Amino acid sequence: VVIFTDPLFLFYFLPLSLILVRLATWRIGFNPVARLAIVGLTLVFYGFANATWPILFLGVVGGVYVASWAIELASTPALRRCLLGLGIAWPLLALAACKYLEWITGYVPLLEPMRAWVASWCGAEGKIELPPGISFYVFEAITYLVDIHRRAAKTPRDPTTFFCFIAMFPRFIAGPIVRYGELIDQLRTWGGMRLADGLALFSLGFCLKVLFADSSAVFADAAFAVARPDFCQAWLGVLGYTFQIYFDFWGYSLMATGIGLCLGFRFPDNFRSPYHAFSIGEFWRRWHITLSSWIRDYLYFPLGGSRGGTLRTCVNLILTMTIAGIWHGANLTFLVWGMLQGVLMSVERLTAPALDRWPKSLRIALTMFLVMLGWVLFRSPTFDQALHVYRGLFGWHGFCPAFHHGLILNQLPSAALALGGIAFCIWGERLLVQSTPIAERVFPLGTRVLLFALFLVALLMSLSSASIPFLYFQF
Repeated sequence: VVIFTDPLFLFYFLPLSLILVRLATWRIGFNPVARLAIVGLTLVFYGFANATWPILFLGVVGGVYVASWAIELASTPALRRCLLGLGIAWPLLALAACKYLEWITGYVPLLEPMRAWVASWCGAEGKIELPPGISFYVFEAITYLVDIHRRAAKTPRDPTTFFCFIAMFPRFIAGPIVRYGELIDQLRTWGGMRLADGLALFSLGFCLKVLFADSSAVFADAAFAVARPDFCQAWLGVLGYTFQIYFDFWGYSLMATGIGLCLGFRFPDNFRSPYHAFSIGEFWRRWHITLSSWIRDYLYFPLGGSRGGTLRTCVNLILTMTIAGIWHGANLTFLVWGMLQGVLMSVERLTAPALDRWPKSLRIALTMFLVMLGWVLFRSPTFDQALHVYRGLFGWHGFCPAFHHGLILNQLPSAALALGGIAFCIWGERLLVQSTPIAERVFPLGTRVLLFALFLVALLMSLSSASIPFLYFQF
């Protein structure tokens, strides 16, 4: 997949895409030709690394579109429910085969023939390769089918409308997860391309990614590569990853929203000062907002939510977040990480009266500390490595016996940028995060000029080194 910071995307794909959409909408608005243009651009964007991924995508969402027609035409409620179940099972089976079959086969060898077949179709070097974005477009397909079943929406007669809803390259790989009802009106009453504001947002996201996220990654990667990190190495690595994933995902979200504006679409906010949250529950209402709301509406509420008493609520929280953890990847670290989030949210619920009396700054600090502990599991490829990092955080492997000053001295520019990113997170972020959705704001000319200048600086930095993929592209 071509990533947003890649020169191929910046200098060729994005400009040509904007020109093509502008020509397709010239004087006649957002017509079927324009919708086909966006779908075609998305398939090219998606298939650049592997030509089988667009085929898989078309098969999955094509089946979903057929299922939506069947649900809408069904004559009885029972038949509608049955068709809904079959329609949801289709994309979920594709997701399970691509994301979890390799892992499950390690415990159930009888599945090896199936695993080998999937790997031959969607893999590399004999192993299944996860198609980027499948976790996100499967979730969008499920929301679409549920809306059709609830009669909250109707199946579009023109299939280009449905495919354009799912296949929109700015948000295709890592969200935001947009629900059909949030986009269908924009597809019908297109408001035109907002190039100035869109490019301003894209520039801001690009700067956050290149200047802050990639600079923080230097320290995270160095620390997590050590088998037994000492106290200083462990904390340097965890702090580095904490701000790497923060600016990486926020930068991606702004870039996706910016490209959406350039194409004439407003995506929902996906990020709202998560490191200023008072609790883990609030953190998840601020981080990857569209995913968190999807998990709430399609997992937590169907399980019963908070309607069954305190114990049932805690069980639902733990089960929901455990499933959310597994969604991130077939790895014990993600499972334990998700379970940990559910346990922490349950403890917060039980101790809420006491926690509410704590000072605001102390609650934010505690939440930040717990989030950072969780990021250790999220970053570690194995559970054993996560345990070694935890031991390092508490001085198990020594305080700083092998602290390498050279790591910081040799990376002074990265260290300076990383510190600048931390300062921006603490003081500057609130200038951007307001009550008005960011996709609906109009940026003054001076702000646009400043962002463009910063973009040029970040661009020069990115051209001097290899592009680092966005962290959420792996999910």
